Amino acid sequence: MTIRNAAGARLTKAQLTALTATVVDPPAVLTVTEAIYQDFDPTPDDDDNASGFERSRRLLYVPGASKFSAADLDALFKVATFTSITPNSGAAAGGTPVVIKGTNFAGTIGVTIGGVAATAFKVVDDTTITCTTGAHAAGAVAVVVADDNANVTANAAYTYV
Repeated sequence: MTIRNAAGARLTKAQLTALTATVVDPPAVLTVTEAIYQDFDPTPDDDDNASGFERSRRLLYVPGASKFSAADLDALFKVATFTSITPNSGAAAGGTPVVIKGTNFAGTIGVTIGGVAATAFKVVDDTTITCTTGAHAAGAVAVVVADDNANVTANAAYTYV
């Protein structure tokens, strides 16, 4: 699931938070300052798709009118999970293209492998990231998926040879 502004740009949790104003405090009730949309994939048995018209985003919040809590905001941005990296080893010189699998990658803002930022970083979809390793000394290293909600670390998930 991806959250977007009216112009279609993907929003991270921090960017969406910046588009809110506190209406009541306490408890903190927020309102957005611009229209916010959610991407979704309709399925043939989806009631929203009953007309046969395929929709790819829906309006979540109306500027000034929609009110929600910080917990609602957290629920929109689930923490990523790491499942695998393929291949799981490569040259110490770097330059190895890798595919990272997991969940909730929509808010991913970067990847480090052994503390070195991966290049050619691309979130393909909510379950797949592609990138290229940087140079690092030989040995097993952690892969860190930097998510706008929290970082996800897989220790010794990649080995430089």
